[in-house]
Amino acid sequence: MKYRFIMLFAITVVVTSTTALQADWASFSNQWKLDYARNRCWPSPFVELDRDSVRNYYHQMTMAGIRLQNTLGENHFHPESHQITRGGEMKVRQILMGSEGRRAVFVLRGLTEDQTEARLQSTRDAVFRLVGDADATEFYVTGNEPIPRPADYIDDIYRSERSSIPAPRLPAAVAP
Repeated sequence: MKYRFIMLFAITVVVTSTTALQADWASFSNQWKLDYARNRCWPSPFVELDRDSVRNYYHQMTMAGIRLQNTLGENHFHPESHQITRGGEMKVRQILMGSEGRRAVFVLRGLTEDQTEARLQSTRDAVFRLVGDADATEFYVTGNEPIPRPADYIDDIYRSERSSIPAPRLPAAVAP
C-alpha cells in the first residue's frame, strides 16, 4: 500500500511539474472536447456541405443549359457577311424577353477573329434595334454550338406525343 502511494505521488509530481506534459494534456483535453461535441451533433454540421456540393453540380448543369439555349449558332448568321439573320434577331428577342438573370447572349466563335467581331457587332446592333440600348445585356463568345434540329423533326415529335394521349374519360358513376 505504501509503495502504491509513493508511486502515485511521484506520478502526480512529474505530471504537474512538467510544462511539456501540461501543454500536451491541454491539447489532448481540448481535442477530446471538440471530438465529443462533433460526435454529439453529427451529422448536422456536415449535411449543409453535402447539400452545397449537390447544389453546385446542378447549378453548373443549369448554367451550361442556359448557355446553350442562349447561343446564336451558325444558322443565325449569313454565311458570307456574318450579319445576323431574321431568325437570329428573333432568337435575340427571345433571350431578352426571358427570365431575369438569364439574358446573356452567347455568340458562336467564327473561323477568324474578323468573323467573330462581325457577329458580335451585328448582334449588338440587333439588340440596339430591339431595345434601344446596346448595353441591355452581356455578350460572350463561345465555342460550343447547340445541336440544331429541323423544325419538321420537332413537329413530328410533338404530333406523335399528342396522338399518344388517351381520350379523357370520367369514371363511372357509383350509385349511393
